[in-house]
Amino acid sequence: MKKTLPIIVIVVLLAVAVSVVGALPGSGWKSGQQVQNVGGSSAQVVLTAYDQTGTSFNCGTESVAAGASVTYLTDSDCPVPAGFLGSAVVSADQPIAAIVNVNNKGTGLAAGQYQGTDGADVATTISFPLVKNDHNGRTTTFYVQNASNSTNDMTATFNVGGSNYTKTYTGVPANAMVIVSPTDTTPSMPSGPGTVGSLTVVGTQPLAGSSLEHETSAPVGENLQASKAFTAADGSTDVFCPLFRKNHTAKNQTTGAQVQNVGGAAVDVDFTFNAAGGTYGPYTETIAPGASHTFFAGSLAGIPDGAVGSATIGSTGPVVAVVNDKGVQDGNTRVTTYACFGSGGTSVNVPLAKEFAGGNTTGVQVQNIGGAATTVTLEYKATNGKALTVESVNSVAPGTSITSWGISNYPNAEWSVVSGVAGDMVGTVNGVVVTGTSDLAVIANESSNGTYSAASNQDTKNFEGFN
Repeated sequence: MKKTLPIIVIVVLLAVAVSVVGALPGSGWKSGQQVQNVGGSSAQVVLTAYDQTGTSFNCGTESVAAGASVTYLTDSDCPVPAGFLGSAVVSADQPIAAIVNVNNKGTGLAAGQYQGTDGADVATTISFPLVKNDHNGRTTTFYVQNASNSTNDMTATFNVGGSNYTKTYTGVPANAMVIVSPTDTTPSMPSGPGTVGSLTVVGTQPLAGSSLEHETSAPVGENLQASKAFTAADGSTDVFCPLFRKNHTAKNQTTGAQVQNVGGAAVDVDFTFNAAGGTYGPYTETIAPGASHTFFAGSLAGIPDGAVGSATIGSTGPVVAVVNDKGVQDGNTRVTTYACFGSGGTSVNVPLAKEFAGGNTTGVQVQNIGGAATTVTLEYKATNGKALTVESVNSVAPGTSITSWGISNYPNAEWSVVSGVAGDMVGTVNGVVVTGTSDLAVIANESSNGTYSAASNQDTKNFEGFN
């Protein structure tokens, strides 16, 4: 049986005259899809793209070994026209996981990654904790896919400052997507500093979705943040964020967590930061149904500069959360976004991890969200057939996290080599399986290594691992 994975493929564009295309500033935008076979045997993977009218484009079938991954570059692997903007569905005869890369690296520095939505996880209501409408020069645009074979009517409701702003979409074709923008609502939403809120989209058929935070306007886009939508099943009274920090390193990387109430009654939320130097909080806030609140490390009392670790969120009702992380060094700003976790697993899949490949390297951040300490094992399997397995030297305590970065330099004080030759992994692109004896939450952070900015090893994009 094939496993279907709806994926929003945001933009595939050739370089054109400077303009806003699909609400993104500037030109040169394109996307790529990384699909990992997380089953036990070889998989036949099929990707089909859809434009906004529902017209389909066959992007081919690939044979992918167990644990390995394959890359689909929409502008070269799909027979779509120049200027294409649409969605995609991936299917296979083995379980799969997929992420989407969106970037304009041919013209700018912007890049974002987000997790594709499993076909079993789509729902008629999806939520986005963070909306910006020209807040400090940043705006969030949303891409919502009809994850069904029937036409779909959708209603988008923004909650900003306690007020609601709506937009309806009727007759959306099967598998197609619509662009939901805070600039196109009834009544018109205010804009400018402080215009921050949340979004809920309800459809007559199941939905999948993603968000892109970007400069409101720019000749060339330089920063992009991407994340997937949440469903009611993602809501939890306990939520975990593997990476949280305040003025960390010379890049002054600082994190904010946006927590949305996805239940029907007001909730009390406790936010706790677990750093190497101690535990900070809980910081408490009451959040109305559908609304959201920001826990920003720079504004939370008592957290020292340089602190880095993980965060836990406890609530009296179901909540979801996203993390925004920002670093500035030598005038270069880099921003990333990931979705926090309401649950984890003892085996987590990371479809894309680069090891000094194309000027980029991926770090894997692992948080122990279970009740007992655990060692952590990472199995790297490269697209060229090379493999490496490493294990944490020390156990990871509940609530805390550990980082794997620069695997080609292992062993070190934190990681030992179980099998393979670490140095052979230079220049590889990998699928990774992360395992432990306790439930884990995992994110992947991709750094630029100085290739795309003057600030070496500055995070440029990240995504969540698949449980």
